[in-house]
Amino acid sequence: MRLLLVDDDELDRMAVVRVLQKPNLVRDIVHANTAVSALKLYDESTFDVVLLDYRLPDMECLDVLRVLTKHTSKHAAVVVLTGMVDDEAIERDCIIAGAQDFLLKKELSQRHLTKALVHAQARNALNQKLTETYERLKYLAEYDAMTGLSNRHFFEEHLRGAIVRASRLNVQIGLLFLDVDNFKLVNDSLGHDVGDLLLQQVAKRLLGVVREGDVVCRLGGDEFAIIVHDLEAETSIGVLAQRILDDLRTPVMLGKTEHFVSCSIGIATYPKCAVTADDMLKHADLAMYHVKHGGRNGFHFFTESLQEQVMQRMMLEDELRSHRLQSQLVQYYQPVISAKTFQVSGAEMLVRWNHPLRGILPPSEFLADVEELGFLPAIDSEGRRLACQQLARWRQDGLVDNQFVLAINASEQLLKQDDLYLAIKADINNAGLSGHCLSIEVTEGVLVSDFDKTSAVLNQIKAFGVQVAIDDFGTGYSSMAYLKWLPASILKVDRSFVQHVPESEADCRVLKAIIVMAKSLDLIVIVEGIETAVQANICREYGADLFQGYLFSKPLPPEAFAYFIENHNAENITLMLAQE
Repeated sequence: MRLLLVDDDELDRMAVVRVLQKPNLVRDIVHANTAVSALKLYDESTFDVVLLDYRLPDMECLDVLRVLTKHTSKHAAVVVLTGMVDDEAIERDCIIAGAQDFLLKKELSQRHLTKALVHAQARNALNQKLTETYERLKYLAEYDAMTGLSNRHFFEEHLRGAIVRASRLNVQIGLLFLDVDNFKLVNDSLGHDVGDLLLQQVAKRLLGVVREGDVVCRLGGDEFAIIVHDLEAETSIGVLAQRILDDLRTPVMLGKTEHFVSCSIGIATYPKCAVTADDMLKHADLAMYHVKHGGRNGFHFFTESLQEQVMQRMMLEDELRSHRLQSQLVQYYQPVISAKTFQVSGAEMLVRWNHPLRGILPPSEFLADVEELGFLPAIDSEGRRLACQQLARWRQDGLVDNQFVLAINASEQLLKQDDLYLAIKADINNAGLSGHCLSIEVTEGVLVSDFDKTSAVLNQIKAFGVQVAIDDFGTGYSSMAYLKWLPASILKVDRSFVQHVPESEADCRVLKAIIVMAKSLDLIVIVEGIETAVQANICREYGADLFQGYLFSKPLPPEAFAYFIENHNAENITLMLAQE
């Protein structure tokens, strides 16, 4: 045991030394006659026990006790000695201030002092274990074990405190909500161990770009948050967000393999965007999802317009869950015109929402949210059933013949249903139609997302005569090689390849190449977005089979479509195109 003896009376110090001479408990005694010198020695060396006189010339005993017991790295036991009369109040104050024991000098004996030192050291060790346990539990409660960052509990408490401080000082706070892009793909393809390493590297990158004093937290999963204190302007937090995106562009090394990572960042500020911690987090989260929907790898500030979009989405979800929206959906039909005869050879069914307040809404206003909420397959199925019945009525009325083909869109979620071909077959049979009267349109992006699964489903559908069309060709991710293996018989060229024809020579060359390539694979080619006679003539010259666009007709409700067919005059179209 190493002991620091603090007493301004040399005789008293010698008396303590004499008492401790015989036992082997104390191997080294260091003397100090003032509080200042004692604290200096305590800082410079290590002691097991401090024997501290209650009365010192330069500091109060209780003040010295507080300094000793609150030292960040030294944890010696402290026993207070006093030559005064027995005073329970003084003893109690010393124990509360951190002393392990309190002894009267007049009662000092070898046995008594040795016992006090041993007990004090044992109690101190126990206190240190309790303190370490508390600190460990506090760390586990406030920090993320995997990344070492503050966790969600600490984040929420800190943000609430920061808002109180910001309100008092009239300053701004910034909050960045980050989500790692495509993290699930990393976990699924490379395993959770690699995913954990990736999150650790992201945490390290974030710590490397923030200012000192700002707080980086891991909220859970692949979500992080940064609290920016004393924000001078929103532009500065935008600069920080861009710095994060730029820093993450450098590949992350996991073992010997490089991995590229990006994130989506939502930003909210106090007091402009919110005045409570819960609202700040909610608004930053909404802004982050706006980035996700916009293509990821960017940042966005929360705005009132964004809040309005969210409220509309919540209303839409309520409409869907109550089935009110489904009852308000209506079918529109856009004619498909033969490039050779200019007769109506088919139509594409397009869904519209007959909103009770906003009127007829196009798919762009609601279908993306409907798909994300998981209701699109049900809407697709109901639309297909009604469209088959509509086609049957037109045939019974003699408006269309057996060669008329009705095109219906199929979403990615719908194509994942194992019994889809049975549902389509039932709709066709129930309407008294044959399979060749129907065409199922799928986008190339949907095809590529799960090529084997989608091809298998489409082959089942094609087996009972339904045609398969690739919609919006050229805007997704497919390569020409996919076309060889797809069970498709129709290719629809996206309107983006037509809108600058004939003004752009490059667009003309690309359009021609797509049509020629499709024809070489024995595919029927439909060109969408035809708006002028010149465009129709050029596409016809390139070899297109069918046209669809506003030159002929916009999408029409069933009654208007029937009127269009009854009054359609192919000869007038022939004359119009001949004049160009």
